[in-house]
Amino acid sequence: MRLHLALASLSCLLAISGTALAQGAPSDPPSAIHGFNDVTLKSDYITPRGLLVTNKELTTQILNGLVLDAYHNPATPIDDISLVAGIWNDLDAAQNDPKVGPWNEFDWFVGANFEVNKIWTLGVTYEPFLNPATTGFPATEHNVEFSLKLDDSSLLAPIALHPYAKLFYNFAGPSPVVFGIGHTFDVELGVVPTLDLHPYNVAANLTAPTWITVGPSDFWGGGGNAGVVSTGLTATFPLDFVPKQYGNWNFHIGFQYYHLINHNLVLAQTITGAAGGGSGHRDIVTGFGGIGMNF
Repeated sequence: MRLHLALASLSCLLAISGTALAQGAPSDPPSAIHGFNDVTLKSDYITPRGLLVTNKELTTQILNGLVLDAYHNPATPIDDISLVAGIWNDLDAAQNDPKVGPWNEFDWFVGANFEVNKIWTLGVTYEPFLNPATTGFPATEHNVEFSLKLDDSSLLAPIALHPYAKLFYNFAGPSPVVFGIGHTFDVELGVVPTLDLHPYNVAANLTAPTWITVGPSDFWGGGGNAGVVSTGLTATFPLDFVPKQYGNWNFHIGFQYYHLINHNLVLAQTITGAAGGGSGHRDIVTGFGGIGMNF
């Protein structure tokens, strides 16, 4: 995941909250607090930076978060400022730790997003990664991520590309890709092509998250300046039978393909145990399905 699912849920939440009707009397202002939740089952757990963490059995990933609309003024260049906080957990069905059982990873995050001229979003997020298990690397990884996203949905509807760039900086603790040295960064460059099928009388959205990571070679512990390239397809179906007073629910299903460019990402699987006694996997396809809710 790490924050990919959070950002996808947040983008969906902000799009919905912008058009939602305020609860209560017509004179009441709309709620300034929103939330997002998601439970997804995956065949593998691989991070956006290409580290294959688990692949023996199904893994369950749970996301919960809140958004506070701190500022809104369409008359200024900065239209909106929102504060975001949340938690993310990974439960590995194959893990049998004597103290925490399947609890494989716990992350929390806090950040802010700034919408500029209604189409650009600048974001900054602090996100520590923790391993609750007694084995492996229990030390906390401390990271900060800066992002820049373009919302081009109003320009190309019903199709949008949603290009973005992220700067991920690991400033303390172990490397998030095992063999990296820490105190270094990588850059993720991507697009999220999106097709709204509602104009074609189909209640669904299709997205194809696609990205590549690049950066200094020492982020991966050597092996060049490229990390991983990934693409996939996700179909999201709104669950309109759920009354709106209980939030906006959806069901999503899809797959994601990863090609590990950097050999150290393949070698790292011998440390995480995902290599299965072999030399590791360079090409990985992950299937997933889950239910999300936001309000």
